[in-house]
Amino acid sequence: MEHRISRTGPAIALFIGLVLMAFGARAQDEPKTKDGTVFTVGMVRTGANTDDQYLNELTGYWMPMMEAAKAQGLIMSYRVLRGTFSNEDDYNVLFLVEYPNLAALDPNPATEAKWKAIRDGLTAKLGGADKLKAMRTGLEAMRTYQGEKVMRDVLVK
Repeated sequence: MEHRISRTGPAIALFIGLVLMAFGARAQDEPKTKDGTVFTVGMVRTGANTDDQYLNELTGYWMPMMEAAKAQGLIMSYRVLRGTFSNEDDYNVLFLVEYPNLAALDPNPATEAKWKAIRDGLTAKLGGADKLKAMRTGLEAMRTYQGEKVMRDVLVK
């Protein structure tokens, strides 16, 4: 019987050691970051000496649309950043629109209806679809839209 106890003692110690190592390894594998909010990032290059005019034009439609979307809880925040070019192919205006999560970007009839109501209201306020089209044509002449990305805020624990 003593012989049996002497064999089980080391086996139990080994088992306990392995369990403790597994818990320790799991604690070390926990991520040091967690996902935060989601941003759409739009990049625009304005033509020579047109960035002030371009940004002023945004106050007629885009910024009021963002304010209405924020008031209805469709977005959390928005920003427009202006900077210098880092090379000849770079953008100089950056649009950031913050959403609570990726699900907020998924197609949803209720959300799409809210966005449509905002756009329709602003279009009517501008004087109709023809006026909106003319405004957009003027904006297109001042800029080159270089694309959009979806990016996530990374929070360090």
